[in-house]
Amino acid sequence: MSDSTATVVHDTLRVLVVGTSDSADDAMTTLAAAFDDGALLRARTLEDALERLAAGAIHCLVCPFASADGGSPATDAPLEKLAARTGERPIVALIDDGDAARALAAGASDVVEPTASDAVLTARVRTAAERERYRLAAAATDARPRSILEHAAAVVWVLDADGEIEYASPAVESRLGYTPTELERTTLTRLVRPADREAVRETLAAVAAAPIGTTERLTCRLGHADGTWQVATLTCTNRLEDPAVEGIVVTRTDAPGVETAINDELRAGLDRLGDALFILGPRREVRYANEAARELVTAGDRPDDDAVPTGTVIWDLLPDRFGDRLADRLREADTTGEPVAFETALPDRERRLSVTVYPGDDGVSVSAKERPAETAVPAASDRDRRALLEGVVDAIDDGIAVLEGPTVRLANTALLELAEADALVGRDLGDLFDDELAATVRERARSPVVRWMEPVTGELATDVGRPRPVDVSVVPLPASDRTLCVIRDRRGSRAAAVSTVRATVATLRRAGSPGPVRDAVTGAVRECADADVAVWYLVDDRLRPATVATERTPERERDAIEPPAIDPDDAPLADALESGEPTVSEGGHLDDALTRSGLRAEQFLAVPIGDRELVLATSTEPMAFDGLDTAPIETLADAAVLTLEGLERVAALDDCQHDRERLRTRTARAERVREATRSLLDAPTRDAVERRLCEAIVALPSVASAGGIELAWVGHTDDGGQRIVPETWAGRDAEFLEEFRISLDRHTGSPTADAASTREPVVLETLEVADTGRGDGDATERAWRQPLLERGIRSAMSLPLESGALRYGTLTAYATRPSAFDDATRRACEHLAAVAGDAIAAIETKRAFLADRVTELEVVLRDESDPLSSIAARLDRRIDVRAVIPRSAGGSTVFCSVRDADAEGIHEAVGSLPAVDSVSIVGHENGDPVVEIRLAEATAPSIARTVADHGGVLRSVAPVDDRTSVVIDLGEPIDVRSFLRGLEAAHSGTELVARRERERPPRSTRPFETLAESLSERQRRTLEAAYHGGFFEWPREHTGEEVAESLGVSQPTFSRHLRIAQRKLFASVFDAAED
Repeated sequence: MSDSTATVVHDTLRVLVVGTSDSADDAMTTLAAAFDDGALLRARTLEDALERLAAGAIHCLVCPFASADGGSPATDAPLEKLAARTGERPIVALIDDGDAARALAAGASDVVEPTASDAVLTARVRTAAERERYRLAAAATDARPRSILEHAAAVVWVLDADGEIEYASPAVESRLGYTPTELERTTLTRLVRPADREAVRETLAAVAAAPIGTTERLTCRLGHADGTWQVATLTCTNRLEDPAVEGIVVTRTDAPGVETAINDELRAGLDRLGDALFILGPRREVRYANEAARELVTAGDRPDDDAVPTGTVIWDLLPDRFGDRLADRLREADTTGEPVAFETALPDRERRLSVTVYPGDDGVSVSAKERPAETAVPAASDRDRRALLEGVVDAIDDGIAVLEGPTVRLANTALLELAEADALVGRDLGDLFDDELAATVRERARSPVVRWMEPVTGELATDVGRPRPVDVSVVPLPASDRTLCVIRDRRGSRAAAVSTVRATVATLRRAGSPGPVRDAVTGAVRECADADVAVWYLVDDRLRPATVATERTPERERDAIEPPAIDPDDAPLADALESGEPTVSEGGHLDDALTRSGLRAEQFLAVPIGDRELVLATSTEPMAFDGLDTAPIETLADAAVLTLEGLERVAALDDCQHDRERLRTRTARAERVREATRSLLDAPTRDAVERRLCEAIVALPSVASAGGIELAWVGHTDDGGQRIVPETWAGRDAEFLEEFRISLDRHTGSPTADAASTREPVVLETLEVADTGRGDGDATERAWRQPLLERGIRSAMSLPLESGALRYGTLTAYATRPSAFDDATRRACEHLAAVAGDAIAAIETKRAFLADRVTELEVVLRDESDPLSSIAARLDRRIDVRAVIPRSAGGSTVFCSVRDADAEGIHEAVGSLPAVDSVSIVGHENGDPVVEIRLAEATAPSIARTVADHGGVLRSVAPVDDRTSVVIDLGEPIDVRSFLRGLEAAHSGTELVARRERERPPRSTRPFETLAESLSERQRRTLEAAYHGGFFEWPREHTGEEVAESLGVSQPTFSRHLRIAQRKLFASVFDAAED
């Protein structure tokens, strides 16, 4: 039996459970329910398990782990033996409490404790098996091509669409001196000589934009880790859409040279020459170098190799002095097309070379011959040369620092001025730069690739405590542990301005409100102008400061500056706002305003931001802004204007969308209220009205995103008049209302009790209140509050159900969100409650009119303002009221009969009353005149209107001494006490003197049969013709004249028969109602 295991890629998961313990049996049972048939295997011994592993694909093993005393694995435990023979296959260990660390140390890839659920065990085993299956599949798929690529001599990179290296073949280390790890996640152009980078970028962009498979080639110079440059050909192929690659494949090959064209005999002859000979290509790459040339190369810092690498750029092989002189002469030869000769000294300064450059169409040939010592020109002294170099370094405008390790050994005058220091030599690198910049300089000093890297940005420390923003270029020097730093002041530089503008625009792109926009642009303007302080002002009647940006110094803190408001009519600021361009002025114009904020300015810069905002930058330097390039600042101002306008549009759009949603909700609510109103008015019974009211309240849409009305109920006062009992409800979780009772005591804080007592809407914004310590009162309050809180109710509203003075109960609504009853919701609820009260009143009044039993009340009142009381007093007779009809324009019309009165006396007595608009006699009944009295609109309701509003029927009004006796009929459903309370509220001094119960006279059951008998034949035919002819439609389909013509009678005859028939019809209706 072999100890090795087979690696087989299989589509079906295979799990092997090993062992005979109870935990293994339990795991087998659990996994059998989760895996397909055939996916779960069992091996009770180690030998069985190894045979299973050798026979087929096993993606995961499940094995118990038991430690012996002392914490080490038990001698008979199979886990450690399996781990030694299964390679990378995962093992899930079934452990006891506390054995996790020991099981993992023994080789388990995961552990499951005995307290873990079946789902946890299944998930961990499945995850481990899936991961192993994918690993095996990937290994089987990628092994051969990857192995070929890993052992090939070709340099291959895989780049993403942006040119960043995602993969580098191992050959890159032998060819370029970098490991693949060093190059991954860096851009390919970092390896390219700066002069060739743009061409490489364009080629990569063209390949990335082209279809898959597109290939482009170009020749460029690539940097070696030793600092040399090599000319190479890059072949770029687009495989971005290839799922197996997903990148641009770049292959490096050597550029074509001439060395292969030189045969062995010619090469041997050239190598015998005593003069050095180079053949260079168009990019100054070495195509051939003879033996003497190789010796000249080894005179530098390179080791003595057998041959000069073909394709290497010559400048990296020669001593610096020789290389610089040679570069100048090569350019001269290319320009003139003629050979150029010159002399130069070698680094040892003891020898000199006589060099001749021969130009050609495809490169140049260079020969170098050493001059005899006696003909050499004497060298200048080291002292003169050092003085010359120091003068050159001090004349450079940029700061120069030479580091020896972390210590400054040389600093030129420009750097001293930039750091505002008297001396920098001897200082540590960490004291010169900020921490991040110092760390980057150290890293680049140790890495040769920095020769072609971009400068780094950071801050230079100064002796006055005011850091300076700088760009630092880092170049390692040939001498051991020495580094050259070129330090350039970023203030006012175009590169710094571009960087500031770019960073600010990125900030503006992310800004979600005007505040960050103002902060970013104000700071950027201060930085671009190198100002001390910059303030953003809002322009209206005054310039009001919105934000401040200051130079970060210990002496000046941003919060300590409180810029004052400024008069916008000041000449410099007014000119800047009018011109729309940055304006520089002397600080004297704003001395008073700036002094109040503790600022001093010799110059200020005003930058308009649109036409309503402005940035004011100040400086204490007299010529701070003279010659300032304002183009970056104008770009910042334009970007700020566009961003602010965009934010305004976004805010306006958000407002419009919010208003639209709110309007949509309100429209839906209005429609729902309208439908509910119609439903309430159509309800046939009081119970139906209350039920539909609760359903309508719960169905109201909420303006807020959540937290609408969840429950509504209507309650009535119990028989004892001490509690309110829910009768009808709608909404969720309403079962508790069956046992819910609310005391009418207002001290309980219940909105229902308050609404019932005050007859006003009551809203409770939140039900969650602190303990008040009221003892019994708290217990009563908890009785109604606690059940609501337990069901998530957080706010409540209660309204009285009434019509006029009649009360029909209370409506209470609950919501799950605090303060859920906004104004719109309140108005909708109040409207529906009012409609429901009127609908119930109408239903109750109708029931009262149709009731078989009638309660007759005789009431006396003393109300001199009541018009009917005044009329009865003037006539000194009883008035029998036939009908009281309200007028739409105000007031009402009363039809009544007056016993034993003549028409003239009625006119004289009644017509002069202020409350009477007109009086007329419209007929007689039993010898008594029937009078039509039009009452004027009054501020106080008349007794007739009050009685009608409360469901009663006014029968008569009679004078009694200085009071008035009124007889009223009430139907059976109307409560007498409620009626009298309403009457007392409208007419003070009301007193009940008699109450009589009586049966209503039986109504005729054949009123229309009687009508048919009373109509003559012509009257019946006239009604039928008018009805069927559309005379009663609106608008009329036929006029009276047309109907009369169809009957063959004249129009007056038709009108007379029609009026008589209508009179008989109305008499059958209204006379029956009075009876």
